[in-house]
Amino acid sequence: GGDRSRSKNRSRSRDRSRDRSRDQSRSRSRSGGGGRAKKPDDYGVDTMKITDDDAAFILGKGGKTKEKISRVSEAEIELFERDLILEIRGSKLQRKRAKKYCEGVMAQRTGPVTVTEDYDDGDLTMLQVPQEAV
Repeated sequence: GGDRSRSKNRSRSRDRSRDRSRDQSRSRSRSGGGGRAKKPDDYGVDTMKITDDDAAFILGKGGKTKEKISRVSEAEIELFERDLILEIRGSKLQRKRAKKYCEGVMAQRTGPVTVTEDYDDGDLTMLQVPQEAV
């Protein structure tokens, strides 16, 4: 049985190195690449009042969902669980995207979500998937 656990660890470290190389290429494209980049002119803070259930859903297992939303929107997201307030910091577009992604995640909790063309902020690729492929 020792072989099996060793191969599991090997694949886990492979995943980690793949993530690392992807992060490096992504950070290179950002201007400066330093941790404290200059804040954009339209930098601001938006807050959203959310429910307890939505808070858990946005946070995700181990905070993973919140991290993903933050990464793809390039906004800083902080969840104040005690007050059930979501704070979104970034440029106007970053905040708009983060808010949209959070709302999309919250909507999934209660049922199917439909995405339309007007949902596009330059961050959308629409694919038609046949029902029999789902």
